[in-house]
Amino acid sequence: MVLFVLNYFKRKFDYVTPTKEKISTAAVIVIEPAKGANDYSAYNHHILIISQLSAEDKPIISKLANATPKSGTIIYDDTNPLAREIGKVERADIFLNPYASAKHEVSDGKVTLISGGNEKFPIHLSSTDDLKNVSAAKELLKKIGISSAQFYKAIASFQ
Repeated sequence: MVLFVLNYFKRKFDYVTPTKEKISTAAVIVIEPAKGANDYSAYNHHILIISQLSAEDKPIISKLANATPKSGTIIYDDTNPLAREIGKVERADIFLNPYASAKHEVSDGKVTLISGGNEKFPIHLSSTDDLKNVSAAKELLKKIGISSAQFYKAIASFQ
């Protein structure tokens, strides 16, 4: 979702995913760790999202959380006990940002996101995990200059 919104607004960014990689001189890099991977310390993150965490991933994610620099942000799934356990740890000068499922309504099997201003945006997503990912992506993108209004406009076309 993050990559989609950044592409939507033609923002320059790099990425590392389990299947693809693009590295240039962009100021933003999005890293999606592979399950079971054990070292992402080569990347100096400023914002960390902790979601869908398993016991297997807990040690490396704890290490990444503890490596978050001052003025950094940890955005964590407040509904996942392991993510919450790591995310809520007080760290000096780190912003902690819990999230849960995005505000939405379901009517006739269709999901509509509801913005803070009560605007409605039909989307093509419906699972609980998808709706939590929407919330996490919105929080991260807000930190790098994508407004809520821009986010909702873009995510409405995400499939």
